[in-house]
Amino acid sequence: MKRVRVMLVVLVAAALSGAACASSGAAPQPGPTSEDPGAATPTLAIQAFMAAIKAQDLDALALIWGSAKGPARDVTPSDQLRKRELIMECYLQHDSYRVVAEIASSAELHIVTLAVTKGSFTRETKTQVVLGPHQRWYVANTELAPLRDLCSGQSSTG
Repeated sequence: MKRVRVMLVVLVAAALSGAACASSGAAPQPGPTSEDPGAATPTLAIQAFMAAIKAQDLDALALIWGSAKGPARDVTPSDQLRKRELIMECYLQHDSYRVVAEIASSAELHIVTLAVTKGSFTRETKTQVVLGPHQRWYVANTELAPLRDLCSGQSSTG
């Protein structure tokens, strides 16, 4: 009987632990740093990119947004960098998002379809994630046109 109680306690603890994990999502991954820009996987690149957008953290955004040449902060003039980041932030600011699909176009390019939700409106867009220097992934391009009404604040049903 004592053994059954111990097993029950272990199972309840595991279930509670699992429920806590399920409600809070996956454990937070460390974001890119100045010494280690980009992300280890395309999925982590999307997560860091969207987290930087949500936090309105332009410095973090400049470390995860980039190209096959590396982070935007290293290849884009600073005045252009900030303007482009602010535009992306407007279009991609969200209450939540989810990955609808991820397709590996090649070993160096993934196309990710995102559903971006702001208020009661959800729009889908495509994002390119590319492999850059040191085997790090960067969000390279996002189709902003499908998100236009989220940025203007005048969402329509179309």
